[in-house]
Amino acid sequence: MASEERLLDASLTATDFDPSAAEGPPARARAVVVGGGIIGASVAYHLARLGWTDTVVLERSRVSSGTSWHAAGLMTRTRGTHMQTEIASYSRDFYRDLSALSGIETGYYPNGSLSVARTDERLTELRYALTLARHHGLPARELAPDEIAAVSPILAADDLTGGVLFLDDATVNPGWAAYATAKAAFDVGVRVVEGVRVTGFRLASGPEGGAPRVTAVETDRGAVECEVAVVAAGLWSRDVALLAGARLALHPAEHYWARTEPIEGADRDLPIVRDLDGSIYVRHYRAGLVVGAFEPDGRPRTTADIPADFSFGRFEPDLEHFGRPLARARERVPALAEARFEHYLCAPESFTPDGNFLLGETAEVAGLFVAAGMNSQGIILGPGVGRALAEWIEEGAPTVDAAEVDVRRFSPAQANAGYLFERTRESLGRLYAMHWPHQQPGTARGLRRVPLYDRLAAAGAVFGETAGWERAMWYATGSVRPKYVYSHGRQNWFEVVAEEHRAAREGVALFDLSSFAKLRLEGPTALHAAQRVFTADLDRPPGAVVYTSMLNSSGGVELDATVTRLCEDAFLVVTSAAAQNKALHWLRRHTGPDTVVTDVTSALGVLSVSGPRSRDLLSGLTDADLSDAAFPFLRAREIDVGWATVLALRVSFTGELGWELYAPAESLPVLYDQLLAAGAPLGLRLAGYHALDGLRAEKGFVHWGSDVGPADRPDEAGLEATVARDKLGGFIGSAALLSAGPPRRRLVPILLDDPEPVLYHGESVLQDGRLVGRVTSGAYGHTLGAAVGLAAIAGQTAATDEVVARAAVDVEIAGTRVPARLGDRPFYDPDGRRLRGS
Repeated sequence: MASEERLLDASLTATDFDPSAAEGPPARARAVVVGGGIIGASVAYHLARLGWTDTVVLERSRVSSGTSWHAAGLMTRTRGTHMQTEIASYSRDFYRDLSALSGIETGYYPNGSLSVARTDERLTELRYALTLARHHGLPARELAPDEIAAVSPILAADDLTGGVLFLDDATVNPGWAAYATAKAAFDVGVRVVEGVRVTGFRLASGPEGGAPRVTAVETDRGAVECEVAVVAAGLWSRDVALLAGARLALHPAEHYWARTEPIEGADRDLPIVRDLDGSIYVRHYRAGLVVGAFEPDGRPRTTADIPADFSFGRFEPDLEHFGRPLARARERVPALAEARFEHYLCAPESFTPDGNFLLGETAEVAGLFVAAGMNSQGIILGPGVGRALAEWIEEGAPTVDAAEVDVRRFSPAQANAGYLFERTRESLGRLYAMHWPHQQPGTARGLRRVPLYDRLAAAGAVFGETAGWERAMWYATGSVRPKYVYSHGRQNWFEVVAEEHRAAREGVALFDLSSFAKLRLEGPTALHAAQRVFTADLDRPPGAVVYTSMLNSSGGVELDATVTRLCEDAFLVVTSAAAQNKALHWLRRHTGPDTVVTDVTSALGVLSVSGPRSRDLLSGLTDADLSDAAFPFLRAREIDVGWATVLALRVSFTGELGWELYAPAESLPVLYDQLLAAGAPLGLRLAGYHALDGLRAEKGFVHWGSDVGPADRPDEAGLEATVARDKLGGFIGSAALLSAGPPRRRLVPILLDDPEPVLYHGESVLQDGRLVGRVTSGAYGHTLGAAVGLAAIAGQTAATDEVVARAAVDVEIAGTRVPARLGDRPFYDPDGRRLRGS
């Protein structure tokens, strides 16, 4: 007999399974989890399963009373990325078994889900999701419009272009799922304490004067000493983390759904329906329907608007606002036109600036972990998120590809309340909006501008946002308007980026890279600190530039960087813009009191001059000898270029001759102007990050966060050369490398045979119809005449070598298999020649 469906159940309390839940918290616990919703309960359960049975959950009201209780209970396995699909798949299986595990009925019902498309482009997006589902062995199939009515007779399908049915999806009673997870945690030793409010954290100085470490959680009912604290407080997580000095980028917004009286045909076996172009979802509920929306004009709320005693709470619904998505729902489900809605819900959820959740240890405080900002996906992701964070805590490093959700990926500036309020207007709707490749946000722009922003804009720059920075992605010329026109194929900037690309390959191009994170490491122990933190041997003469990696304790790559030795006791560390916050605090955490780490990102601008004629350009502005003999590759010198004194690094992310010029921010405008003037006779071209991405993809350079992340070892990402073998045992993560088994994957170049399709990331790679790996990053290689990228081939060395040696593969792009080739080396070399095997 099917279990009862129960939404909006406000009767739940942990005292039903543990009367002591109403008593005060213990004086000490190994781990303290703040928040008793699905996320906090899951973290606690999975910690206990790893042996952390001395864990306590602190809930300010009652279990599930924040946001878990009012969720719509949708459960889907296929998400937008491989990592999140793995997390959601685990969550679905967890719910399937949760009633048996906890003895609590959760209402789990496997009715599947159906996503429908009103446009061809949306159908293409759904085909990408279908490919992702197949990659992970999840049953799914595409439906033609005339097949949709057979699967869901309540739908009007005349205007649809198709859909995808995901057969393993399900519904669950959300409050009861959180309650049952808390009960399961209690059964394995976790204490759940209700009615206790966190008021602060106690911090102690870290070892060697490094970052502070949490030592206790303070509450209105006494302090709880601990080794680790986890903030899983839903929409209140930002406020809670601020009590410890950690800044989180999440913000509440209203979420709406409505429930009808019984409707003919609203059978429980109907799949969940997502009409993404209509911004709506529809699910069965007690012979009626629930209709919810992720509308494009979201309504943010501040926590100051939410009462302190907000428990099982909701807001007064604005029916005019909700009326617009309801009208679209009536188009899709004609029976709703005559249906009576018996209940409207408006309640808060929390959203992040990029639509991905927050996971991991905070940059600012050691031992303070976060699992929050679920973007209204807490029920879908909760069990998997809890397991991932528990393993992170136990292992001291991520066990999943966590770069896209790492809490440290945001700039502290992005935790600004005003910025978050404005961005959240868009964030809610982006859940169901088109997920275009290279899509840029439309709200809260201009938070961080490079020194040349106005000059670049005047030159036609079209900007994209990374870590709050506005960066020139491409330059509009001729009849091309300076605005993205999105598609899943070649976008409107394709030809102008091809010209930028060719300038870097054949002439000379100028890139503004000022958003690079730039950190100075200096002091009498700077060399010792650098040797401990980085994998390469940095005991080089002043002026040496070294490409290296920074590992976690499990040997995973936390970031890659170029490190320049400025003098005997000073180094300049340069890494990606998205890694600024992480890199700064990581270095401070792992260096001693006699080493000073200073963030000079805003103080220094960076212009990259790249291409065969870059030496000709710079020679007209400097007396310095730029010959190979006097200024070799991977060297740095302070030189005068025009009126500016710069630190010039002979490096290039394009694979061509080039220099990066680091200049004081106040000198950057004159340097830029003089470079443009001197470069005009040489055909100098301004170029943006899209061109840079294609250039580096042709050369096979890795992109941290896409090709490699904190769960990948250097030998699994083609970064073995960044590791000094004679330093093994002397840097963070080296012990793990010494004890590691063979590589679990091999990262290799991949090139499509067909010049028309484009690669992005995540596409499946098959050989003779067998899944062998996936594309980790891709771009268009205008020199090679086809899309090119890197692919992770799964398996140990012998198996991956055989796959690569055979070379011929197919890449599945939105359901279509495209012939491609793998290479054992990049398909392009610095002289512009196609390489062997291409």
